[in-house]
Amino acid sequence: MPSQHKFPAVVCRPAPELHERAKRAVAEVGSDMNAHLIAFLHWLVGDTDELPARPTPSDDE
Repeated sequence: MPSQHKFPAVVCRPAPELHERAKRAVAEVGSDMNAHLIAFLHWLVGDTDELPARPTPSDDE
């Protein structure tokens, strides 16, 4: 029997190139996409004033 999640899934459909860049960025700061999206949503609705970490931009970007 499949596991039952506490909350239903939410669909987000970024462009494939953006999705790949985001996966690399969260990995670079030792996080994952789910944790970062939830942290951003908490910031967006005013639960916190702290945005999730992001990598330092390199000179070639």
